[in-house]
Amino acid sequence: MNSTISHTEIVPKPLVSVIIPCYNAAKYLKEALNSVLNQSYTNLQIILIDDGSTDETAEIIRTYHDQRIEYYYQNNGGQCAASNTGIEKAKGDYIKFFDADDVMNPEHIEAQLSRLNGSTTALASCAWGRFYDNNYLSAKFIPETVWEDMQPLDWLKTNLQQKYDMMGGWLWLIPAPLLKKAGGWDERLSLNNDFEFSIRLVLNAERILFARDAKMYYRTNPYQSSSWVMDYKNIKAGILSTDLGCSYLLKADPSEETRLICANRYQEWVYRAYPVYKNIVEELEDKINQFGGSDRKTDGGWVWKILCSIMGWKKAVRLKNILKKAGYKKLPFN
Repeated sequence: MNSTISHTEIVPKPLVSVIIPCYNAAKYLKEALNSVLNQSYTNLQIILIDDGSTDETAEIIRTYHDQRIEYYYQNNGGQCAASNTGIEKAKGDYIKFFDADDVMNPEHIEAQLSRLNGSTTALASCAWGRFYDNNYLSAKFIPETVWEDMQPLDWLKTNLQQKYDMMGGWLWLIPAPLLKKAGGWDERLSLNNDFEFSIRLVLNAERILFARDAKMYYRTNPYQSSSWVMDYKNIKAGILSTDLGCSYLLKADPSEETRLICANRYQEWVYRAYPVYKNIVEELEDKINQFGGSDRKTDGGWVWKILCSIMGWKKAVRLKNILKKAGYKKLPFN
């Protein structure tokens, strides 16, 4: 008599590699790392790339004894270089980039993985909320028009037409084959690097799947100086990222709608560069004219808008700078 023995097939859970570039992030690193260690999904490879930190980053990481943590030190090369080192070390079926000062909710990775459901060609996105102090639970999650399943080009155009687009690399859970196809981070870019990376990544995907239960708490320091954006090297890198990202967009869709999106992106750099880098402003304005012009206005309250309508935004900026140099710290049109 023959008997049949049935065996229940055990399907291994996919490995998720979480890549965390660290540079002088000791103040926030514990909170960020703990949020990864406390994920409901546990099959993780947690890769910390110390990009030449001079604070207590290394000492903090050494206090952890979780076998899932891998720590690597390298000379300072920037976030893109650190992220690429993380890619080299990653063994996961899926890749998650994560900033060392942010926090993710316990269900984050599980929710994104569930939405992908084994896909190697789609991207999972997440909800995000901004917080300005050390209490991440104060973050406000304001629903966006891209918080739904979308086609990649539609996602990009819709996101970039918002007043404040969010293109952070941490938005995504990325299948390893898709990341290999799209390529890693461009190490020439020291500013605005997420813009170029996310556009390239999204355009290589077949579908964007929104994981509603995956939440990212995005830290913003309201007291951080904005002088970094005026550094010549950084601002040139930021514009290069815009050049690259817009070239990908226009190749995929050379419509008037996309041309306006690109013109508005360059206009944002005009507002940042003026009046310090007038030569850069002239170059950007030539590009904007080639795209057919921009309809992006400067940010500010109603007094600022009235002032710009009366004297033009460039004269308004110069007046604002004169008043600041004269010692007026609280201006009515900030």
